[in-house]
Amino acid sequence: MTATDSKRTARCGCGALTATVSGDPVTVYVCACLCCQRKSGSAFTYAAVFPSAAVTIAGERKAWRHIGDSGRWIESMFCPTCGISVGFQSEGMPGMTGVSVGCFADPGFVPPARLYWASRRHTWIALPEGVDVQDTQDG
Repeated sequence: MTATDSKRTARCGCGALTATVSGDPVTVYVCACLCCQRKSGSAFTYAAVFPSAAVTIAGERKAWRHIGDSGRWIESMFCPTCGISVGFQSEGMPGMTGVSVGCFADPGFVPPARLYWASRRHTWIALPEGVDVQDTQDG
């Protein structure tokens, strides 16, 4: 995503829940903690983080607040119809909203800059060169 791409919209599987973002993400990361693996149903979560003021969530949604592997709360926003998690907010990132990159359905989206919880990464996952690998999560 570049400054010329001023707005993008992420959608759940059925399209009823959207997150429209303005501007570039503050950071893009993957997380392999057990919570993210279970929440995503995959080996990791791939997320882009934006200032909350730059994110507009529209459509009916449910929220699930839980304690992540970091010990801090995370509130996931998901579609009550298809169950897809479109975004989240977290105690460790006040004033920010994370958006599930897969919901943008854009194979050219910015690659991750960081991997959190590297010790829980599935061994077959190869990372792009230059990814900062962390064994915990600061946010």
